[in-house]
Amino acid sequence: MPNRRLTYRKSDLQNYWFIAPVFLLFAVFIVYPIVYNFIISGYDWNGVSLTRKAVGWLNYTATFKDPIFAKIMSNYWIFAVVTIVTQAFFGILFASFFINKIKGSSVYRILFYLPAVVTPTIIGHVFSKFFEANYGTLNTMLRGLGMESATRTWLADPSLALGCILFVNIWQWTGYSMLLYYANMLNISEDLYEAAEIDGANKAMQFLRITLPLLRSTHFSVFILGALGSLKCYDIVYVLTNGGPNHATETFSTYIQTLAFSTFKQGRAATLVVLMFVIAMVITALQLVLYYRGDHEKELSA
Repeated sequence: MPNRRLTYRKSDLQNYWFIAPVFLLFAVFIVYPIVYNFIISGYDWNGVSLTRKAVGWLNYTATFKDPIFAKIMSNYWIFAVVTIVTQAFFGILFASFFINKIKGSSVYRILFYLPAVVTPTIIGHVFSKFFEANYGTLNTMLRGLGMESATRTWLADPSLALGCILFVNIWQWTGYSMLLYYANMLNISEDLYEAAEIDGANKAMQFLRITLPLLRSTHFSVFILGALGSLKCYDIVYVLTNGGPNHATETFSTYIQTLAFSTFKQGRAATLVVLMFVIAMVITALQLVLYYRGDHEKELSA
């Protein structure tokens, strides 16, 4: 009689072979680049030479002293706060409007969501024509309305360029936030609103006391997605300003590209990648804490 335990072990080993390709791909394309970036961040290397000089933490020291890095962090916080708050506000507003099942709401939802599925590069090229100083759509409209004094070199002005990119980003992704809120509003039971109406609560009170609290998980999702999206924002910035003028719209991704492929400072570029990774991990940890706390509170209230 064959050894049953040995048979089970062979079966388990065969099962592992089926998932081995997934682990191999994960190790090659995810784990290895992360580890390699950590290693390269400790070297002075141009990315081409076969030799490289170990410098330890000097790349990190140089990065923290770099005034452009300070500008990148400032841009990141501005970008994250403005986009998250604005997209959440308009997302809830439009979702509340569409949830009332007005005539043609399905068409309007598609139109609002459509920018989210368009390639950011295409959107960047469209808005580069919109903000163009001489014959751009915006300045042409202002001149046509007799508001010549309001025309600006929108993307070439350091005080306006970041605002223009924020506008484009909000325009593109508000529809996505709207869809998240709309989908979760559909899951809220109508019985809650009927009971609140019987108790004398008006529409505003129903929204503040029922809708907003029950959309808590959606608020967390919008916050996390907005924070991570702002961290890795590249396409629109690259097409519209490429981090300029005078680093006014510089982001992690655009500066990494400059360091790695323009000035050939692979060590410094890897340092920024590591810092991006650390920030992303902090945001992810915050996400897990928020979701865990929400689930724990649900268990206590049950």
